[in-house]
Amino acid sequence: MRIEIAGALSCGKSTLAGKLEALGLKIVREDLSTNPYLDLRVQDPEQYDFPCQRQFVLDKIASIRESEAAGTPYVCDFSLAAERAYVTHYADGRSTWIDPLFGLLDDCEATLGPADLVVYLRCAPEEQLNRIRNRGRNFEQGHDVAFVSKINELVDLHVRSQQAAWGLEIVEYWTDRLDWCDIVADIRSRHLQRLGLLPA
Repeated sequence: MRIEIAGALSCGKSTLAGKLEALGLKIVREDLSTNPYLDLRVQDPEQYDFPCQRQFVLDKIASIRESEAAGTPYVCDFSLAAERAYVTHYADGRSTWIDPLFGLLDDCEATLGPADLVVYLRCAPEEQLNRIRNRGRNFEQGHDVAFVSKINELVDLHVRSQQAAWGLEIVEYWTDRLDWCDIVADIRSRHLQRLGLLPA
């Protein structure tokens, strides 16, 4: 049983993962610190965009495979659909970059299957940018509303595309409009209990 939390940067994925962990669910987190190309990409995008994005893809796939092997239900604070969005953006239409990375994601989904549930978090780009400024990650500080809006559009495109391709079950929340207590309560009552991950 795999639940993926989809969404663009600063939409609340880590926050939601923490709240679900407090309910007793196993969380698989994206660890940006393991990517050796992250800061290098900021300095030289032309040289490091591809290896940086490839490392993100490989790290996510490895964590999913490891969790599947453990055989217990888990929640990823990332999604493969959103990863396709970032690949699309940073590859910027270069098929020699996109095709091998999409191939890795395709193989993962073909062998392990799609997520059983996708929790899709959305947020207004202005609020996302405010959150980016507040959390202070150096590699994100150059982002602007145009960049965040584009990533949002790509994430939405790929979430919808994967929904159509796999028949994914998707539940959607706007984190700048709803209280976290209400979001978690809805997920718990409508989905986690139904899936047998929490008692009724």
